[in-house]
Amino acid sequence: MSHLIELKDAYKIYNPGENEVRALDGVDLCIDRGDFVAIVGQSGSGKSTLMNMLGLLDVVTSGTYILDGKDIKDMDDDELSAIRNQEIGFIFQGFNLIPSLTAKGNVELPLIYRGMKQEERDKLSTEALKRVGLEQRMNHLPSEMSGGQQQRVAIARAVAAKPPVILADEPTGNLDSASGKEVMRIINELWAEGRTIILITHDDKIAEKAHRVIRISDGKIIEDYVNENIKPEKAV
Repeated sequence: MSHLIELKDAYKIYNPGENEVRALDGVDLCIDRGDFVAIVGQSGSGKSTLMNMLGLLDVVTSGTYILDGKDIKDMDDDELSAIRNQEIGFIFQGFNLIPSLTAKGNVELPLIYRGMKQEERDKLSTEALKRVGLEQRMNHLPSEMSGGQQQRVAIARAVAAKPPVILADEPTGNLDSASGKEVMRIINELWAEGRTIILITHDDKIAEKAHRVIRISDGKIIEDYVNENIKPEKAV
């Protein structure tokens, strides 16, 4: 079976020439369907650049990115946008919620972009908010919720349409420890359901919650190992 994601000799170079910066410096990486991968590194390590490549938010300067058997260099902007919208659920550190929309409205927004009918949007958004424990907060605005609750809304938004890949960028970065644990519990549940999880973090303790840990420094992968102690935990 082919890999879900395959990066071959990937470079991302800014300011080519004498003062060039190699944000990615010859990265080779394979991720399989159903993996739970943490990509860990400090600020400036290249992890955010790698996330942008994997999430199709940016393209490599050189090298190859094969996604689900297809070379992305053969795709146009519309095709890449469709994959981002339909195949990848994004969870961001800053929540990225629309202040004027309720929790339910925020979760429904990407479903509207997909052209879903109101009845289906209502069903999926309600289910997603229930699974993150916010069924009582559906009609609240982001300003009426705690940081942990806002991040759970962001998770509900990412998973409502049941995308096969979840890309989480520092999902616990703005949260207290209790809220962070709850977010990681939900992410582990999503993995147990068969989603492919790619988690970006600078925090070694968070990275150790993943089944596979990839460490990046100066644009290069310096470590890649499996944490056999991490098992998927299905919801009760």
